[in-house]
Amino acid sequence: MKPSEALAKFEAWMLERRLMRRTRECYLGHASRFARFQPASSTDTPEEKVCAYLSWLAGNRSSVTQKQALNALVALYRALDRPLGTLPEWVRPSEKHRVPVWVSREEAISIIDLMPAPWNEVASLLYGSGLRISEALQLRSKDLDSHAGTVTVRDGKGGKDRVTLLPKAIIPALTARYRINRAIWEEDRKAARPGVEVPASVSRKMPKAATEWPWFWVFPAPGESTDPDSGIVRRHHRHEDGFAKALKTACTRCKINKRVTAHAFRHGFATSYLAAGGTIQELMELMGHTNIRTTEIYLHCLPQLASRVASPLDNVITFRKTA
Repeated sequence: MKPSEALAKFEAWMLERRLMRRTRECYLGHASRFARFQPASSTDTPEEKVCAYLSWLAGNRSSVTQKQALNALVALYRALDRPLGTLPEWVRPSEKHRVPVWVSREEAISIIDLMPAPWNEVASLLYGSGLRISEALQLRSKDLDSHAGTVTVRDGKGGKDRVTLLPKAIIPALTARYRINRAIWEEDRKAARPGVEVPASVSRKMPKAATEWPWFWVFPAPGESTDPDSGIVRRHHRHEDGFAKALKTACTRCKINKRVTAHAFRHGFATSYLAAGGTIQELMELMGHTNIRTTEIYLHCLPQLASRVASPLDNVITFRKTA
């Protein structure tokens, strides 16, 4: 089978199993690079070639990338009806422990105040609820409960659902956003436009869900665009690029001396939660982590650590002034 045919079959296999678009793109990227990979020595079996590729990645990519590649290649061979057997050992990259970049409360407020709507509301949810940018942009009207003070994340990373906090401070802005969205939704219905994208399982059980208000986006795009999977022209949620541009402009105006990304707000939520006395187990649930070791990286970011431990230089009685 030609590589192009194998990739097409792999994509169809993933679509049939309703893998998320980001996952499909990631897996196709790994499969494409694997198809072009030429091991230094000839390999007789797919298992040996997969291990050779993973070992090559160890010297060129992170451990996360290697894990993604392994998952992608296991899925690829399943799609080709040639499931992999037991894999020989392969070289694994050394673990690197990096402290994440996060924004403090003061930095978050300064940035949010300089961002235009609706991006300031998106940033508020990232910092106040610990959402990923994709999770915030894919929120539906039914996912926010102002009475209970909760945000429900559906089909998040790893296909998991979870419930996290809804900041009280953002409720007035979201109430106004709902009125704007309701007018957009009603105009779409009057114009008989196709409904929003909904999961395939929901579409089968509730054929009218795509046109119903509870499934409408919290942050709908101002216009319509073509769905890359179905080819239907419909209203999607806003794109991450718009947030990134607004964030960069706000950070430049704030003169913040660090590289702030959307994920820095999520890191800020985690750090602030632990600093306020929250437990690591609670934070694990709110963040949607599978492994507590992922959550524990925020223990290295707590500001209290710096306030409790004195620097050796601070014990010096006198300090010579710079000329």
